[in-house]
Amino acid sequence: MLDRPPLQVRLRRASRLEARGLHAERALRYAKACVDTWRLGDVGCAIEVVAAPAAHVGLGTGTQLGLAVAAGMRHLFALGSETHAPAATPHPIQEDLQPTEHDWLFDTRDSMELARVVGRGRRSCVGVYGFSRGGLIVEAGRMIRDEADADDNVTRSFSPMVARVRLPQSWRCVLLVAREAAGISGEAEREAFKRLPPVPREITAELSRLALLELLPAAVEGKFIEFSLAVRSYGLLAGKPFEAESSKLPYAKATADLIELLAELGAPGCAQSSWGPAVMACCESLDRAGSLVDRLESLGLGRHHDMVITKFDTQGGVLRVIE
Repeated sequence: MLDRPPLQVRLRRASRLEARGLHAERALRYAKACVDTWRLGDVGCAIEVVAAPAAHVGLGTGTQLGLAVAAGMRHLFALGSETHAPAATPHPIQEDLQPTEHDWLFDTRDSMELARVVGRGRRSCVGVYGFSRGGLIVEAGRMIRDEADADDNVTRSFSPMVARVRLPQSWRCVLLVAREAAGISGEAEREAFKRLPPVPREITAELSRLALLELLPAAVEGKFIEFSLAVRSYGLLAGKPFEAESSKLPYAKATADLIELLAELGAPGCAQSSWGPAVMACCESLDRAGSLVDRLESLGLGRHHDMVITKFDTQGGVLRVIE
């Protein structure tokens, strides 16, 4: 999980249910799901999406927005029982948040409950687990025996979390997102998955080996070079089963060229996120990240990409109560 770009949502009681700001329509849809699930009746809530990444660029914006709205709605209207009380601590980890006694963090059970309410975590649960305490997340994937029940939001299972690792605080990530580009989502994404053949077992086996025997040990031991090489190997292999569809995207070649360029500039630990166009490059320190951005700017990448240097998140979502 990454610390930036941030997603911030404000909620307050109001005379009717309304939303404004970035992704307002989507935020309102999540709020209505909360009202229906918790049988809140004719409640009013004003939702403001203060800051958020672009949608459908590979940053998991939909999941984080849904969980944030659900967390706020629950705190405002559905705190009538212990089952709705968030597992919390008044002690945020990130110093720039200026922690107060009114800050709440979330545990894994908590984020899973919120995800079920707003219908997130159907295919991957990385964003759901990341909402509770951040970190590098490795999940096992879902075992679906009956396709008819695969998307049943009441009975469906969540992909189990295998491990969560906090990456060293000195490490940084350079995030690059091509402007005016978006990955596929919604019905187009569902149709794309239907056209793809099953992932070969040998690829699944090698991805598992890379994650468990290279990526995780390097992360736990703080071995940056080994971690970077594992990230690159994993990213390249993970994309192969999807090439028949991902190669059709208009930014596909530019993204592949960018990943090669980053490796040539001394940042081999890079990969595309989901369908893209977001690309991340791991750096051992803030200075290294700054130098990489300077090189990219000098090559003209800043004309077509938004670039940001960010920490790896070690905290997850925070709910702050303002009285």
